[in-house]
Amino acid sequence: MKMPQQLKLAAVVLIAWTGTAFAQTAYVGADLVGDVLRNSHSESTFGRDVPSGGEAIGFALRVGTPLGNRWGIELGFTRPGEIDTEFSGAIPLANSAEILAQVAGSSASISSTVQVFPSPLPYRLRSTQRYSTLSTTVWFNQSLSPKISLVYLAGMGFYRATHESDARFEILPLSTIPVVFPPITKTVTYGVRPLAGFEARIKLTDHVDLVPGLRLHGLESAWLLRPAVGLAWNF
Repeated sequence: MKMPQQLKLAAVVLIAWTGTAFAQTAYVGADLVGDVLRNSHSESTFGRDVPSGGEAIGFALRVGTPLGNRWGIELGFTRPGEIDTEFSGAIPLANSAEILAQVAGSSASISSTVQVFPSPLPYRLRSTQRYSTLSTTVWFNQSLSPKISLVYLAGMGFYRATHESDARFEILPLSTIPVVFPPITKTVTYGVRPLAGFEARIKLTDHVDLVPGLRLHGLESAWLLRPAVGLAWNF
């Protein structure tokens, strides 16, 4: 039984593609990563209400394999450090005597009334954030020389975000009014967002590459820029 011409052609293409793919080698890598976070924020006459971002240092582990001469896939995990930010300001408050006079319907001030809180009321807001990600990417390799190539990549990042906040008000300790500080609030969120980036692969030896690069992750109302430099081992 003769094989159809189209089936023969498809078999030849498949064998050639498979041979090219397995002619390349898989790799593992470890990177030193910097996190540069810029998120949405609001501002008022009292100053900035929430932190707008920050910087941190972390590490990343990657494993990938080519699917042809120029294409490949990669799986990576990044564990950054905490981004710690702190803001302070003051909230102007009305005098307690004036408040009581308005409630009583009198325009005269009550001089015997003691103001409970200082005006303005100082406050301090401390916030820590961390974005751990598991990323899946597809990359395209452009050779510049036998030892240097550029890699363009895109994919999806699965992230786990932790956010802790602690607000404190500097209230004068009075015997008649207890001073209560708000507890630390911790929030954990999960999400998935697209990412894109590029990197260079500089061959140091037959098996080791120097890999500097830059990636941009999309987050919920935020951008996460990750410059990195590391080493990749080619099998």
